[in-house]
Amino acid sequence: MKKRAIYPLLLLLVVSLILSACSNKKSLTTKTEQITLTLGAAGQTSLPAIGASERFAELVAEKTNNRIKIKFFPSRQLGDDDQLIEQVMIGAVDIASISTSSFSKFTPLLQSLQMPFLLNSYEKEYKAITSKEMQDIYKKLEELNIKTLSIYDNGIRHFANVKRPINNTSDLKGLKLRVPGSKLLLDSVKALGANPTPMAYGEIYTGLQTKVIDGEEINLTSIYSEKHYEVLDYVSTIGLWPFPASLCMNLEAFNKLSPEDRKIIQDCADEGLKYNMNLFEEKEKTAIKAMEEKGVKINKIDNTKPFVEATEHIYEEYMAKDPLIRSFVNMAREIK
Repeated sequence: MKKRAIYPLLLLLVVSLILSACSNKKSLTTKTEQITLTLGAAGQTSLPAIGASERFAELVAEKTNNRIKIKFFPSRQLGDDDQLIEQVMIGAVDIASISTSSFSKFTPLLQSLQMPFLLNSYEKEYKAITSKEMQDIYKKLEELNIKTLSIYDNGIRHFANVKRPINNTSDLKGLKLRVPGSKLLLDSVKALGANPTPMAYGEIYTGLQTKVIDGEEINLTSIYSEKHYEVLDYVSTIGLWPFPASLCMNLEAFNKLSPEDRKIIQDCADEGLKYNMNLFEEKEKTAIKAMEEKGVKINKIDNTKPFVEATEHIYEEYMAKDPLIRSFVNMAREIK
């Protein structure tokens, strides 16, 4: 009889422990709890996307009266883009601003943003980023244990090199251009006639200086923030594709926040995007001035048709990778 009396007590204890564990796992933060989150980025704060990420952190502190504090670590303090994405996925870093091209190792979805000549103005890019089709991609990315808060851009890419100005596709022939390790970008640069050369972002300056590479596809703001204008001779503007960064958060860390705090985080990320898009005019003027002062010759490629035609075949291959990519591209093609 004594043994039989013990069984219900043991069962009650086990159930209580299970419920307690589940409660802790799903626990939401309260309105008074102090929260500290980490935010990592590979780029310098002078870059628009990194500056917008910094502003996002400031907004969160402002809107919560410093109840939620985000410690910001730019300039590769917590690692480069490839390291940051893995850290966010496992929760070692709470939030990060990560180049979307780095996601290509895990998913092709964010390559939608860098299809050649698709989003060749900041106005088109903003409309595309805030579209339903982009939100559908964000939702799918949660399979990586990542919550995409927003996409911030560092600037539309152009050609820069130490050999000659680029006016035609023939001018690219034989040039060793540094390209991030994204197959889409490698394929695009190769289709344009250059020799794409993968290289870590932090090694570009030395690569140009020592002539290991002849040039790069790069945005004006990165030329300025990394001081590439000191070792470049020519910049040819054309509007290849944006170079966006995903402001993303570990999904489990996001879900542990209260609904009110999740809304604050998301609202601040949305405000950060508007702030981001307002930075380009001033930031690019500053970059151009620095280049001109160093004697870098800048030209605009007026006849873009041969460049566009050279990359058209790439679209079908990448749109076939996922219906979400096809939907996004079809939507973006309609943006005026």
